[in-house]
Amino acid sequence: MHSERTAERAARAVYGTIIAMAVLAAFTVEVVGPGTIIAAMVGGVVAAQLAELYAQYLGDAIRRHRVPSLHELRTRAEDSAAGTIAALVPAAPFALAAAGAIDTETAFDIAPWLGLGVLAAYALLANYLAGLSGIRSVVTCASVVAIGLALIALKALAH
Repeated sequence: MHSERTAERAARAVYGTIIAMAVLAAFTVEVVGPGTIIAAMVGGVVAAQLAELYAQYLGDAIRRHRVPSLHELRTRAEDSAAGTIAALVPAAPFALAAAGAIDTETAFDIAPWLGLGVLAAYALLANYLAGLSGIRSVVTCASVVAIGLALIALKALAH
């Protein structure tokens, strides 16, 4: 049961992190301040997580011909919350910028790399728990890191 929870939380963290990085790619330091970035990232990730929760609820109700139990709903909500927190790691530099600890431009420089770190860490965790060989682990990790790098490149090209 523990690995099932870890798997669900990791999936939600990766999904949410990709959303957060995509939101970040749309903004520039010249256009918005750190508060706007935080609101957009939190809003995007939370909306995606809630949509996923509701989609799972519908899918379960149709597949099982019953609505999920309160325990099942609570477990999913906990997994979603844990995934959301991990997915919002790239928002942390903007919280520091909003507090005046760093400038917004530095936050823009740090945030995508934090997101990439979250993606890589969860990919490596998943590969370890799945018992993948070293080379296969590197290949599968590289694929999710490529998504993060593509979002970083998109931001660099667009701005």
